[in-house]
Amino acid sequence: MPRIRGHLKEKPSGEHEWPILNGLLFGDQEIGGHDVAVRTEVLPLDWAEIFGRSAQLSIEIGFNRGRFLTALAQARPAEDFVGIEIRRRYCWRLAHLMAKDGQRPGNLRLIWADAKAVSRVIFGSRVLDNIYITFPDPWWKKRHAKRRLVDTKFAVELASLLKPGGRIWVKTDVRDLGEEIKEALAAVSHLGAPIEFLADALPLTHRETNCMRDELPIERFYVERISS
Repeated sequence: MPRIRGHLKEKPSGEHEWPILNGLLFGDQEIGGHDVAVRTEVLPLDWAEIFGRSAQLSIEIGFNRGRFLTALAQARPAEDFVGIEIRRRYCWRLAHLMAKDGQRPGNLRLIWADAKAVSRVIFGSRVLDNIYITFPDPWWKKRHAKRRLVDTKFAVELASLLKPGGRIWVKTDVRDLGEEIKEALAAVSHLGAPIEFLADALPLTHRETNCMRDELPIERFYVERISS
């Protein structure tokens, strides 16, 4: 995908804005990021109405450039996908690129927001078939560790979003972070033990491709919700 520059930073409008749900959720496409509240009048969300059908529903938290997310949507047209990204530029960028490339996959929507703040409100309980977490920011500095995505509290919330049999998929090139995520998920009683998977089980992310080129180690594992 091209670098972020020019119109890719601008607010999508017209035929470019169709994938972004911020107008529906928050009242305007320019409202999003941290500290936003979903409009009560649109709750509970009807995902079958949003996508125009009933299908398996999965999310990626932190889709960044969107390579993984768009590849999933293209490879699995019978399933629906929602990408949640805290950085506005990546959400707007992907919407522009989808329009620029002539793509309009009916099974993909985007949300610019903090997944830790809005996921439970947006999805409710036992709705999702898969949650994908690919190369989350490790927040190296000790004082920033609290910003890491998967802590014990959020692990409980993630599990609550899953249907029985649903899975949380994780990829990371930071071993210590992978172990930290495993520990957080292991503390949730109705999640199973982590199971490793191979690179070809899922599409590659931009970072993953670079890591594989440089022969850097990558942890890939999933856990499954084993009870209702």
